Amino acid sequence: MRKKESREISRIVQENAGVLVEGEMEALDFGDLRIILVNREPLLMEYGGKYYVSVYGAIKLKPEKFKVVVDSGATDFIMNGADVMKPGIVSADPRIKEKDFVYIAVEPKEVPIAVGIALCNAEDMKGKGKAVKNLHHVRDKVWRDLVERKLIL
Repeated sequence: MRKKESREISRIVQENAGVLVEGEMEALDFGDLRIILVNREPLLMEYGGKYYVSVYGAIKLKPEKFKVVVDSGATDFIMNGADVMKPGIVSADPRIKEKDFVYIAVEPKEVPIAVGIALCNAEDMKGKGKAVKNLHHVRDKVWRDLVERKLIL
């Protein structure tokens, strides 16, 4: 990627996730999702023309913004590709608005396991129904491909 495009992506990710990411960037296409390598690490992703941290990026960078914490009972469902259901949510960053990128972490250690798009505002993430559309998670095709390429160890 050109330096100008990389700087713009860095600015957007800092605004959206609260983390500063700089370095040489290149993209890997996975259909609707693109993983952005930063200095050969799969730290970012692009979906629908918008940028955020990837699951690996959430694990490594620990973003300060837009975290949704789920109880441990939801882990297997989410890591098998299920969307995040409201009853499994323990807490959500109050800044979350519908259509924001979020990352999903599991209690008690709050380890990131997925990245998705909020289907409602944080204050509405209680009750019944779906709260987050799961876009990328540990164990998905993207994650397995990154492991196979030795970009995630």
